[in-house]
Amino acid sequence: MATSGKNPRRSTPRQAVAKDAAAPRDTSLLASNLDLSKISRIGNERIVKVDGINGIFTPIGSADESPLGADERKNLLNIIDQLKRELAKLRSDNLALQSRIDTLVQRPSAPDDFASAVQQSVDELQQRMASMHNSMSNFAVRQLKLDASVFVQVSPVGSIEYRFIQPGDNIEAAAVSRLAMEIVPVPRNDLAGVWSSGMFQPELPIAALAGITGEQAKAMEGAGIYSIGEFLQLGTRVRAQAYLEALLGTERQQLSQWAQQAALMTLRGVNGAVAITLIDAGFGSFDTLAGATPAAIVAAYTEKRAGNPQLGAPAIEETLTALWVRAARQYLGLAEAPAAD
Repeated sequence: MATSGKNPRRSTPRQAVAKDAAAPRDTSLLASNLDLSKISRIGNERIVKVDGINGIFTPIGSADESPLGADERKNLLNIIDQLKRELAKLRSDNLALQSRIDTLVQRPSAPDDFASAVQQSVDELQQRMASMHNSMSNFAVRQLKLDASVFVQVSPVGSIEYRFIQPGDNIEAAAVSRLAMEIVPVPRNDLAGVWSSGMFQPELPIAALAGITGEQAKAMEGAGIYSIGEFLQLGTRVRAQAYLEALLGTERQQLSQWAQQAALMTLRGVNGAVAITLIDAGFGSFDTLAGATPAAIVAAYTEKRAGNPQLGAPAIEETLTALWVRAARQYLGLAEAPAAD
């Protein structure tokens, strides 16, 4: 017994793709990354208007009723391959962004983080007190007390970790402890490791670093890093470097280069261009400056400056390099170099 009725038609690849062709979609990504050199043009080009904009339409396929031709099938496969590559790239970018987000939201909890935070706070407070413009008195940090509630836990490697409790944290009362600490001054016998005001300028803004973008400078300022001195105190710590990498979207090698420039820029009279020229001349640290003569520094600097005029580094004299040598030796705890005959 025969049955009557219409057999369902199997949709062609072109028809399957065209089912939602009328739906709005964002084609900017495909338009900007599609490699047209691998696409074969099928049919004559004609002028069309899309979203009120006139353009030239180049057919890469035939009408829906026509079977797929060799060139049309090749075009379809090339487009699919390119979309797959673009999708893989977007997935990789998303994973990298998620890694940066995880690093940024991670709260510091190690004792090293706490000690570094206290050190930076005391250093910054003391520097600001020492630079006060008061004609009657000088001021200094004599004593600092800290008493706060902290969340305490033991890490997998057996060290005690603690972090300050933030509003909204859901922490069991048994895990809360009190952290009490008192910092008292101890007289020192030298100026090793000290940025004395007459020789150093750690207050230079972070934007003075060569190669840093305005967006990166704002990001660091948002994290409480306003000066090259503050950057140096953080940029040399491993955990802080990981945070800065994620915050700035840069690599650790770039952070190391900025840290080297920042160390030199703490010297009076050194800006970004001068720091780069000093590094190129072989004086990229306080150790190399401390062991050199002012004349040798001027000679090597002048040679490198002449070879890179587009950098815009200023000329220097021995009076300035002599100040750098004294500052470097003082910071390293070395005696002043003997005067030249």
